[in-house]
Amino acid sequence: MVVFVPTPIGNLEDISKRALKSLLEAEIIFCEDTRVTKKLLNLYDIPLNKQFVSMHSHNEDKVIANIDKNELLNKSCVYVSDAGMPGISDPGSKLIKFCQENQIPYSVIPGANAALTAFVASGFEGNFTFFGFLPHKGKERQKVLEEVLNHDKIAILYESPHRIEKLITELKTLIPKRTVFLAKELTKLHETFIKTKAKDIDLKNTKGEWVVIIDKGEKNKKLELSYDDILALPLPAKEKAKLLAKISNKNAKEIYKEILN
Repeated sequence: MVVFVPTPIGNLEDISKRALKSLLEAEIIFCEDTRVTKKLLNLYDIPLNKQFVSMHSHNEDKVIANIDKNELLNKSCVYVSDAGMPGISDPGSKLIKFCQENQIPYSVIPGANAALTAFVASGFEGNFTFFGFLPHKGKERQKVLEEVLNHDKIAILYESPHRIEKLITELKTLIPKRTVFLAKELTKLHETFIKTKAKDIDLKNTKGEWVVIIDKGEKNKKLELSYDDILALPLPAKEKAKLLAKISNKNAKEIYKEILN
C-alpha cells in the first residue's frame, strides 16, 4: 500500500492527523529530499526508524524502474514531496501510474496546495486552468505564455523569485489592462497578496515562491503588442527580436541587428 501525503507549504500546523498517522506507520518513505522529510518528522516526534528513499525529478524514472513491487504490496509506504501536494509541479504522478499499472493499492490524502489556496484568496470566480511553472526561456516559453494569456479560462502559474520580475514585465506589456492576482509566501509570516491591473504591479520585494493568477481575457482576442513597448522591455536583444518578429514583417535576425545598432 502506498499513501501519498501532502506536507505544509509554509505553516507547519497545516498537516492533518491522518497525514501524521501515515508517516508514523510508514516502513518506507519515498521523499523528494530526505533531509527535508526527516526534519518534518523530527518536528512531530516521529521516529526515523524507517527506510528513506530519495525520489526527485532527476532520478524518478530510475528509482521507479528498480522498485520491488512486493515491498509496495506488503509494506506500509508513503510518498511526500518537500512541500504541498505530490504530483502538483512536484514528483509523484509517475509513482501513481506505476501503482495503477501493477495493481498496487494506493491512497491520496488531501491537504495543503498553493494553487488552490491562492485561487480562493484571489476572489476570482469561474473555471481555471493550472499551468504550473513556465518554461524558463526561448521559443517554448513564448509559446506557453501566449497560450496562457489567450486562454479562455482563469490561468494559474507558479513562479520562482528569480524569474518573477521577468514575468511581470511581460504581463505589463502584453496584457496591461488585465487583472492579475499575486500571492507569495503562502501561509507563512510574510504572506502577501496583490491584486491589480498588470500595468500597475509594483513588487517591493521579490523574495519567496509566487503564485500568479491571471483573469481570463476576451475569447479569441489577440494580444495587443506595441513595437515600442517591446523595445523598452528589459529583456535580452534576442528575446526582443523574437517578439518583434511576430508583429512585424521583418525576420528576427534583421530586427536583432537593428537593436544592436
